[in-house]
Amino acid sequence: MASERQEVVSSDLTTSGIPPPTDQQKELAIQAMQEFEKGQFTPCVNTMTKLGNQRGNDPKVLHNKAVASFYQSGACAVEDLKAALQTVCQMVSLTTYDPSDGVEDVDNAVLYYNQAVLNYHMRQYRAALHILEKGFHYIEPPDELLAQNVLLLWVELYLCVCQPEKALNMLAYLEKSLNSGKEAKTCERGDKGEQNKDAGKESTNTESSEMLRARLCLYKTRCLAMKKSMKSCKREIKTLVNTPGLAAGPTVQYLRAYFEYLRSSFRKAQKMLTSLPSTASCSPGESLPVMYYNNLGCIHYHLHKHHTGALYFRRAMMENEKIVKEVKSSQKGKPLHTLGVSRYYELMYNMGLQLLHCGKSSAAFDCLIQAVQVYQVNPRLWLRLAECCIMHNRENNDDDAKLEKRLRVIEGSVGSGIHRKIILGPGTGQDKALTSTNPPALPSLQLEFAALCLRNAVLLLPDDPLDSETSSTDDSSDGNKPNPEPVLVPAPPANPMRMVEVANLRCSILAASAYVALCLNDPLLALQHAENLLRQPRLSGAQRYVGNMYMAEALVALDRVADAISHLSPDTLTTADIITVPPEVKADPEKIDKNDKGEKEVMENLEDKVRMFHTAAPYPWIPRDLQKAKALMQHNLAVAHAVRGEYDKANKYLSEGSTNNGAPLPAQMYYLKLYLDLMEGRRQMAQSVIKEHFGHVTPNR
Repeated sequence: MASERQEVVSSDLTTSGIPPPTDQQKELAIQAMQEFEKGQFTPCVNTMTKLGNQRGNDPKVLHNKAVASFYQSGACAVEDLKAALQTVCQMVSLTTYDPSDGVEDVDNAVLYYNQAVLNYHMRQYRAALHILEKGFHYIEPPDELLAQNVLLLWVELYLCVCQPEKALNMLAYLEKSLNSGKEAKTCERGDKGEQNKDAGKESTNTESSEMLRARLCLYKTRCLAMKKSMKSCKREIKTLVNTPGLAAGPTVQYLRAYFEYLRSSFRKAQKMLTSLPSTASCSPGESLPVMYYNNLGCIHYHLHKHHTGALYFRRAMMENEKIVKEVKSSQKGKPLHTLGVSRYYELMYNMGLQLLHCGKSSAAFDCLIQAVQVYQVNPRLWLRLAECCIMHNRENNDDDAKLEKRLRVIEGSVGSGIHRKIILGPGTGQDKALTSTNPPALPSLQLEFAALCLRNAVLLLPDDPLDSETSSTDDSSDGNKPNPEPVLVPAPPANPMRMVEVANLRCSILAASAYVALCLNDPLLALQHAENLLRQPRLSGAQRYVGNMYMAEALVALDRVADAISHLSPDTLTTADIITVPPEVKADPEKIDKNDKGEKEVMENLEDKVRMFHTAAPYPWIPRDLQKAKALMQHNLAVAHAVRGEYDKANKYLSEGSTNNGAPLPAQMYYLKLYLDLMEGRRQMAQSVIKEHFGHVTPNR
């Protein structure tokens, strides 16, 4: 949603420790203020220059002159304003903008606010919050309007860093102040004559207060949407729709579409967006066309129309490039509110995810490697980069059943007659990444780089709670300890992750890490990842399935075949073992607030959502059904028995797996079938398999 524009403000001329101004200087100050309020910035700068010649050691004169010059430049002289503010800091004995240097000085309030505004427009939200949280908790702004601007900026910053709970607390304080101010004005009203005298002033105040209420309602709706409080958000949206002057605006319409998006009503959200003009104007510092096409791309992502979504993201990037060029073409320079107008890296992140689901791993990698320059602390992004490398080297589990792979089982034959020899292929274990000469740290589509990305993802996650179970058990004897606040893990540009999301992400990272370690011939590391994966409490069925398979393969490679067989139990597999839905989607109804009917409605529709997710996953999961899952596990079980020399059992499980798998069989099953027939002396059966499936390299008779 579009953010509200925050502006730099000026201060008065009362400064302690400096000789009081003369009558002439007061007149110049009043004249400058009047010119500033009328928007006559050039005369205002001239007046402030005259005043500065007389009071050159007054920091507030220098501050106000810098603000007037900034507005005179069309808000483009950002560096000049920053230099002037730094000079003012030195004049008031502040070495930096750290409010802890002078938290008790009320005169520094405007200086802190202006610096926070600069940081906000430069998208340095944490730095701006540091100034506000450290400074204005101890400083009471002398002006009511300044206090209001500070609180509104505070709310905006909390939304920018995805902390809607704190923003709601600030909004509640603002609403309370607004209501108390209205009651105070009602009590202070005099007789009828005085009311008529101040009617124009009261009308203006009423109008500004109504605008403020509408703005607070917009902020509250954004907070509730970010918290996903559906019922409360719906109530606030109804209030916005019934507010004159706001219902037809793009902000309210986009909020309504976003609300439907959060409710998974993607068709309705798409209909709302397409009814809006994509070229309409928006608040300063925001590009509505970029927002429009980006939102349509996100909707099509959830509709599983990934190629159409990629088209919309490409249009959004074109619009973003267009507005960046328009800003750069200005002769005066970039205005302050346009410093953060570019959404290039967010769009590259979205485009990378969309292309990954389109199966275009190389293009997705190029997009995501651009985004990682800015969002290094996002563990999800590192996982997606690793998935690009994995997909590039092996697109899906059906690759081995393709004709190209099956034809490589037998490369040819030499000799003739009884001396004819069959040449078997090198197997399916060859990997494109292993033949690369690039160093692992160099970004490339190889599995060595995928392993590096997965290590980064693990390091960015908080410590696994399972590793600290003993320490937490020892500390549990102290029952007076307060409950810790919920831990939020940053994942920009998305909202911070809660611990449930972190647990799900950890399972995905461990599964990918085990697979990559097996491909890189490191069974010991793969075994560690698989063991860690299988002990996670929030495993999905599919992750438990592949975890057992990876652990068994690692154990076989380590010559622990008996242990490997214990992890391969095809007869105990159920439909739940191949479902990719995270566990929290199917459960946790008791944790929902009983008074929140909106959340109850979501829980009532969970079964439908689980069914939809399983039948139309963002990317097709293989094996798709229980029979195919059993076939793959039976093949692995046959391999384990073959390694132990138990050829009868191996042949039994291979036959069952071949039947369950159906045609065409993967190349590995042909290799194992030929191996078992030759080891048990069933030469004719091996020949029949070769003639039936590889007749192009055998005699026709």
